[in-house]
Amino acid sequence: MLIRPISENQAAIEVKECYQQIKNALGSPTLPVFFTYIGAFPEYLSYITEQLVRNLEEPSFRELVAKLNDQVINQIREKLAKSEETIDWISRYRNQPTFYYFQKDLKVISLTNVKLACVFVGLREAVKGWAVAAKKLPSQTSQAKRKVEESVKTERFIFDSALLGKYQNIKSEVKIKNHSVANTEESLSPVKNRLIKATPRELTKNLLPEYLQLCNLDFRRLIKKDFFWILRLQLEKQVLATLENFPHLIFSPFNVIVNLTQKYDNFSELLYLLSDQFPTLVIQRLMFGGYLII
Repeated sequence: MLIRPISENQAAIEVKECYQQIKNALGSPTLPVFFTYIGAFPEYLSYITEQLVRNLEEPSFRELVAKLNDQVINQIREKLAKSEETIDWISRYRNQPTFYYFQKDLKVISLTNVKLACVFVGLREAVKGWAVAAKKLPSQTSQAKRKVEESVKTERFIFDSALLGKYQNIKSEVKIKNHSVANTEESLSPVKNRLIKATPRELTKNLLPEYLQLCNLDFRRLIKKDFFWILRLQLEKQVLATLENFPHLIFSPFNVIVNLTQKYDNFSELLYLLSDQFPTLVIQRLMFGGYLII
């Protein structure tokens, strides 16, 4: 049985309360999709929420994350160049008032993504016993990996249009479908041409969603490059290095997770998400957030 993500609307009261605490601590207007999967295991969500919120609300943690965010943005600017089309678009519209205002949203999004990266890389390290203990559950491990890889749509985690769409200055009228990279580029190329050729009047109210779409297409191409994955590993190491400076320990070993979740048939899938999928996806999300910064 696959994990069924629990949205805020579907959640029971105790899960909603955890979601709200996490949103408040992140400074995010909506819940990042990662937590909707943990929400399917209320006991573990409750257990880990307290630890995460304590760190996220600590001034020293916020200072740590802000410094890391600046470093990440500088490295991404240096290594991940924007396409000529996107650069032309920026040059054409950067003097419009709405262009100025959405810069603030992009900075908040980037900072939120760095916080998430710290959280989920921290959880992976806390769950390290999974790598050893999983040998006791070989059949469940392989099944969990296969099910998760088939069901988790990476685009949803990296680009998370729900998060982007909730910011004050974002009023997206453009939807990006869940297709493969090649199919998405092909289906959106006419839209991209329209964005580049559009008049200032056409773009006045929708600069941010259209900029997001241009960056989305650029980023999908960059993911195919070897230097992208080298940079991803470098950034992950930087995030990992911050863990020792967390103001409060994140304690979530294998045996604790099992005790809290083993009554659910798909608890092994949660272990795989926390130990493998989420840490990888959250670093790519961090990279996209940094790539958006102009």
